[in-house]
Order: sequence, then structure tokens, then C-alpha cells
Amino acid sequence: MLSSLLFLLAACEPTTIASDAKDSGVASGSDLVDLDGDGYLEQVDCNDADAAVNPGADDVPDDGVDQDCDGLDATATTDDADGDGYPDAVDCDDVNPAVNPGAADSPDDGVDQDCDGVDATTSTDDGDGFPATVDCDDTDPLVYPGAPDASGDGVDQDCDGVDNPPSADADGDGHANETYGGDDCDDANPNVFGGADESRGDDVDSDCDGADFGVDALLAGDLVITEIMYDPDAVGDSEGEWFEVYNATGHIVNLEGLVGADDAAYDAADIFTVSSVLLAPVGDRLVFGITSDTAINGGITADYDYAGGGVSLNNSGDDLYLGVPSGRSYLTIDAVVYDEAAGWPLAKGLSIELKDSAATSTANDSASNWCEATSRAGSTTDKGSPGAVSSGC
Repeated sequence: MLSSLLFLLAACEPTTIASDAKDSGVASGSDLVDLDGDGYLEQVDCNDADAAVNPGADDVPDDGVDQDCDGLDATATTDDADGDGYPDAVDCDDVNPAVNPGAADSPDDGVDQDCDGVDATTSTDDGDGFPATVDCDDTDPLVYPGAPDASGDGVDQDCDGVDNPPSADADGDGHANETYGGDDCDDANPNVFGGADESRGDDVDSDCDGADFGVDALLAGDLVITEIMYDPDAVGDSEGEWFEVYNATGHIVNLEGLVGADDAAYDAADIFTVSSVLLAPVGDRLVFGITSDTAINGGITADYDYAGGGVSLNNSGDDLYLGVPSGRSYLTIDAVVYDEAAGWPLAKGLSIELKDSAATSTANDSASNWCEATSRAGSTTDKGSPGAVSSGC
């Protein structure tokens, strides 16, 4: 019986480890015990019968097992290896306390400090299009060089180094005057500032665009087509066509948004839209040219270059319309339908001009009120009087 017991004890003698591993607890020789062979001594291994449990193991959260022998099981909500207050479940780098969802993301360093999936860049931090190198507050999209600077609010919105004083907005409409780089052209009137609503015919430039009102206030007959160069001779049609428009409103009008068309349906392929501020002074005649390049258009000075825009005038007869958007359609302000077969005085190289006495949107419907130009137009042998009263009627 005694001999059998001695045999069993000999058979179960634990693996021994060298004494020089005592300090680290890692098995490497004889003397010390590592029953599960995971390289950690039983003195530091809290379960030396399970190789998956030791001080160097990853602790699986919420499985009821303390794999890393720290005395508790990790949980998904509290496992915070870097101690930055954010658990591993939401911390994209839980070994770096400077990286977590609440961290500030340093631009252009290649590190996603705030765990939003991208590294911040200087050009798009606050989305205003100005990089941090020139944006004095790159966390506020309303602050950037050239921004409107509200007066007396303690914020330097335009990054010029100072907040506009209360005197920059004397009328208190929220818009600084032009002296301070604002868009208020009359700082004594709180109803006048950039973008304000206009009233037709009050002779007040409420929105500071230089005009009394814009095209949205135009009525039929406010503009009159008074001259048309439909078939130039000295240059090609695609360079030399132009027409003249008379402002009959008695007020300065901003024609930005006016639509020109050679199709009564205002088909998208046959129109152009005035895309910038275009002031029409009282009683003035503006020239709309297919190109404003005087080197190729016959020397004509065009007030607006419609660059073709789909509007191309036929030589024997065509339609020319001026309109403004109105809901899903257009309100026609004036139209001329010229036709050689209907007695219109058409000739190559000569514009057709409206009699000055017939400068209305109804009188210009009649061929008898038009005549051939007799004065030289521009620097060529073609004739017309662009921008001036008729020379031939």
C-alpha cells in the first residue's frame, strides 16, 4: 500500500521552474510550478488549471470570468484600459488616453483623436471654408475674414482684430455700415441694408444694390425693346448680334434675373438669364450683346454679354422676349416678333430701330414704327445706334 502511494506522488510531481523566474512570475525552469503551461507561475496565476487565465490575458467583458487575474471581470461599460473615462466599446484607441470621443482632434496630424472616423483638417474644421491659419475662430462658422461683424456683441466676426463698435450699426438693424465693411448703405434707416425687401417706385434703394427695385417688381411694358441687330454683315451672327432695351419705368432698376428668350415658351434651350447686378438708369438704353468682346463683335459696347445663351436671331424673322420668372412660368415684360414677309424693314448689316416716339411695348409690335439704321455702328460698316436714340426714323 505504501509503495503504491509513493508511486502516485511521483507521477503527479508538478512541472518545476527555475528560481530566477520568481520575480516576474513567468515559468522558465525548474523549482516553480506552472500547472497549465501558460508561462505564468501558480503564485501569480489565479487559475493555474486554465491556460486562458493569467495576468497577461485579455479579460473578456461580462462572461463571469476574471481572465487577467485583476480580481474582477471586465464589463463592456466600464472597461477603460487607458483611464480616460471612455470604455473600450466607444474608445477607438483604449491604450491612449488622449484619444476618445470627447477629445479635441488636432488637424492634419494623421490621428483621429475624437474617434469620428476622420482626422480633422485645417481647411474644413468649422465648415466656413477658411483654414485655421487665417480663421481667428475655427470652431465657429460665422467667424472668418470678411464675415459680417455684428456691432457691439463682443465678437470679432470678420477677424480684423476688433469687434465693430455700436456706432457701426447706428440704426440698430443688425447690419454694419459700409465704413466698417458692412452692407448697410443708409445707417440712419433701419429698413435699408443688404438683402432688405424692396418697394416698387419709392425711390429708396432698400437692399443697397444701387437700384430702386429689381425684376421681381417689373410690370408688363416697363422695359421696351427698341433696336435689334439680327443679321450683321461685317462679322458673323454668332459674334455680332445684339439688341437694345429701354427702361421706361422712371426709376433705376436692377435687371439681375431678367430672362431673354427667342421662344414664346421660354424653352430652356433658347433663353439666357442676367446673372449679375445690371443697373438700368432712368430712361437709359442698355445693349445686350451675344459677346462683349469688341475685337470680334464689330466694336459694339455691350452692357451685358449673354454669351449666346441659346438666343440666336433668325435673319428673315424671329421672336424676341423679355420676361421674369412667375411661379412655374414667366411674365413677359415686352416682346417683338419681326418678320420680313409681314413688311418689316430687314436688310443685312443694318439694325432695325424703333421710332423714339413709339418707345412703348405696344407700339413696337407694329412694323410701321421700325426703320433701317442709317448711322455707323461700332468700328465696322454695319449700321445702328446701340445705346442711343434711333438714327434713322
